[in-house]
Amino acid sequence: MILGVQMVPPNGVWREFLELEQARHVAVNLLNLDNWPQWNSTAQRILSSEKGELSEGQRFDLHRIERQQLIEEMWQVKFIRKGNDPEFTEIGFDWLGQSSNGKKSGNAVKSLRLEITVLCEDQGGVEIAAWWQVSKWTRFFKARVENSAKQIAKQWLSDLSNKAVLELENIKQIISQEEE
Repeated sequence: MILGVQMVPPNGVWREFLELEQARHVAVNLLNLDNWPQWNSTAQRILSSEKGELSEGQRFDLHRIERQQLIEEMWQVKFIRKGNDPEFTEIGFDWLGQSSNGKKSGNAVKSLRLEITVLCEDQGGVEIAAWWQVSKWTRFFKARVENSAKQIAKQWLSDLSNKAVLELENIKQIISQEEE
């Protein structure tokens, strides 16, 4: 127990080992919201009041088209921690819900928190810990709902460890180059 808060173990933890430079690229690309559409498969478009580097408390929406419907996932940055010895970046995200064509959906998942740690050292890599709760009314298909929460975390891990391991060109630079 820390300051009266009970530490609850995550529902799942997944990790991928990466080379040092790959892990550094992942940390930079994860922190820069402008780079998300290049690596995050659920972020075809992003809506946020702030651009560039993520900040604590920042809210953002990931937009994608699925089965000819606009799906919006709302997220908030809960915390950001960085260190140098060892070199790491850790970010906590809270899922605020989902809508489909402007109507609230995804009500079966009551809460979802992802904590992503990128360790930029030899034998380092990226790790995602996930905590979720499902609504009580989902008891008949609880396993399926829990699987959907698990799949979000696993998809982010896959995207980070496969698509974010390179130095990504800032999306603003790409747009300005196309306009020239």
